[in-house]
Amino acid sequence: MIMHLRLFLIHIWVASIGGAVVIAGLTMGYVTAATFIWGAVLGLVLGIPAALLNWVYLRPNRSREIGWTWPVARKIRAAAKQHPSTR
Repeated sequence: MIMHLRLFLIHIWVASIGGAVVIAGLTMGYVTAATFIWGAVLGLVLGIPAALLNWVYLRPNRSREIGWTWPVARKIRAAAKQHPSTR
């Protein structure tokens, strides 16, 4: 089951990245359906990993419990331990 924080972060990151891509494309004058398709694709491709890594940063103990052992996740958890707001 995907927990609520992860689900919320995924939606926020995907929408933010996708929206930024669409706004950038429309600003440059690309007013076609391809602009929106690229926004959706890049939002999903970049937003989901970013949201999950953000979740690892926000919930270091929980991510360790479920077995997130990526090298990047380890670095993020180590940084979270040193961050003053997580003490």
